[in-house]
Amino acid sequence: MKTAIASLMLIASAGAACAADAVIAPGPLSAPPAFPARPSPVVRPGPFDAPPAYGPPPFRVYNWTGFYLGLDGGGVLGKTSWGSLPDLTNGDVSNVGGLVGGTIGYNLQAGDSVVLGAEADLDWSGLKATIASASAPSCTTNCQLSMPWLATVRLRGGYSFGGVLPYLTGGVAITHFDASIAGTPFGTQLSDNLGWTAGGGVEFVITGDWRAKAEYLYMDLNGFTCTVACNGGLSLNTRVNVFRAGVNYRLWGD
Repeated sequence: MKTAIASLMLIASAGAACAADAVIAPGPLSAPPAFPARPSPVVRPGPFDAPPAYGPPPFRVYNWTGFYLGLDGGGVLGKTSWGSLPDLTNGDVSNVGGLVGGTIGYNLQAGDSVVLGAEADLDWSGLKATIASASAPSCTTNCQLSMPWLATVRLRGGYSFGGVLPYLTGGVAITHFDASIAGTPFGTQLSDNLGWTAGGGVEFVITGDWRAKAEYLYMDLNGFTCTVACNGGLSLNTRVNVFRAGVNYRLWGD
């Protein structure tokens, strides 16, 4: 009887040891924790040194891998080059406006510090430009150009310093233009334009899965020609500088 009890205790002890040593691997769709714990380096005291009362906590490094959603806002500074076909005049006009919108993206931390990703955003824009009739006589009561929204689809690449990620980015820019003569006596001409964008920024961890960013983008939005709505023919080409800040939330948590 004593032998049987001893055998059962030995088997239970071995099972507990195996359970303690078991490694549970994450599934193929599981994200790593935002802050994976790393064991602290072992510092061995000298023969005359007293050991510390409290050992150092585990060293935690932020992991950027995962999907995220965000909100952003800022301003747009632009310049529109124009040429009036009926008047054979041309020039440039500056424009300025605000923007606000949302972002979706994905990061992959390759190695210890390199972070690669893709990001898309859509923003409402208040950008407007006015071409005075004094510059282009065919714009009888001033020609107007507005950009009610813009979007980008970009790749990102950066080098992380723990919870701080400076990055470069580039891709395509998409926008919608409305052009007309003030008062719209001849209607409005619309155009959806595809251009390119490039820039950079820095993103940093606020707390947990919340991050903040500041970003600059240059966009060449290409051009189009406004005909009847602009009283004959007005070629337009717009380039903008976007300055914005935002917050992102990492969808995979600890």
